[in-house]
Amino acid sequence: MFEVKRTVGYSNVGVDGELTLDSAIDFMQDCSMFQLNSSKALAKFFDEHSIGMYLASRQINIARTPVYGENLTIRTWIYECKRVYGCRNTIVYDEDGCPCITSYAIGAFINLLTEKPFCMPDDIIKSIPLYDKFPMEYHSRKIIIPNNEAVMANLTTVSKYHLDYNKHVNNAKYVSIAEEYLPENFKAKRIRIEYKTPAKYKDILMPYIYCINDNSIVVNLCNDKGESYAVVEFTK
Repeated sequence: MFEVKRTVGYSNVGVDGELTLDSAIDFMQDCSMFQLNSSKALAKFFDEHSIGMYLASRQINIARTPVYGENLTIRTWIYECKRVYGCRNTIVYDEDGCPCITSYAIGAFINLLTEKPFCMPDDIIKSIPLYDKFPMEYHSRKIIIPNNEAVMANLTTVSKYHLDYNKHVNNAKYVSIAEEYLPENFKAKRIRIEYKTPAKYKDILMPYIYCINDNSIVVNLCNDKGESYAVVEFTK
């Protein structure tokens, strides 16, 4: 188990003074990466063999949105790890130790030179400590694209500020882009993201928006061939 402390600052809140979703995801991503790097055997193997972990999916449940000035503790741990993928919980706690935001994510081991899936050696996998799965509501990592007709919104071109260390669109940025297409005052309590193909600099993201019902909206961010980069589901 690994934890970091964060204070919600001006750069982390929106116009309502509440922690933005992309900042919350950044907090959780940072904690997860620090935890991976804290494992000396795993970090050494990653570095020597050009291996990384790409996020395949994430589910976020929001019990309460923290506000400006709150001191938070972000904890993360791995609860399942196979040779080709791992599953983790990352939880945001407030000063009273109550979970504000709960999350689970699935990541795949990838050869960074070929961008192909990589099968980790058994001895490395066995060196990774596992903890109990957090008691939360778990939905499928797969997001079903609705059959009803989609509304197509304005295109987004991937800019440099969208990119992460791997020169792909940062995982949090897909959510920020998709949020732009939500109706006014739509406040999601559960967000699911399925990551499919990493978008790169100057790629075009074509958003297809599906209203499942009054409580749920799916945004499919595609290329010009209709192939998904990421699918984001927002549920009230």
